[in-house]
Amino acid sequence: MRKRKKLRSREYKNNSRVISIEEARQERKRKRDEAAKRNNRRKVKKTLTQRQAIKKARRRMVYFFISFFILIIIGISIFNIVSLKLAEARVMEEQQELLNKKAMLESIYIQVNSPEYIEQQARHQLRMIKPEEILYVLPDEDEKENKGGIVPN
Repeated sequence: MRKRKKLRSREYKNNSRVISIEEARQERKRKRDEAAKRNNRRKVKKTLTQRQAIKKARRRMVYFFISFFILIIIGISIFNIVSLKLAEARVMEEQQELLNKKAMLESIYIQVNSPEYIEQQARHQLRMIKPEEILYVLPDEDEKENKGGIVPN
């Protein structure tokens, strides 16, 4: 059962004696000294037994491996992030090169479909002429060398 606390009026009634200030100070000082002694006893280190020392060493070892494992996971994650960032930079550079090449090819495509380009290629490669034009065919330098007695390999 719970112990019932005395009411203040009853406590005052039972303790209505006159107390000197010096006695009260000495009593408080004695209580503080006793409390300090109890705290000092708790703070005194006990010598560890062999079993306790083994447990403590084992606990430290477990903490070491856990922290080591966490550090390894963090290191691997950082490595993966850095390698992905480098790969992203390479891919972005390659994408830019491809966009430049696409723009160049589109400009060539527009040029190829122009009538002037078609006419130029027809005259040069197919040796076509317009009506009423005269075509002069001159031998190439390779053909001149062949007639001179040099045989190509």
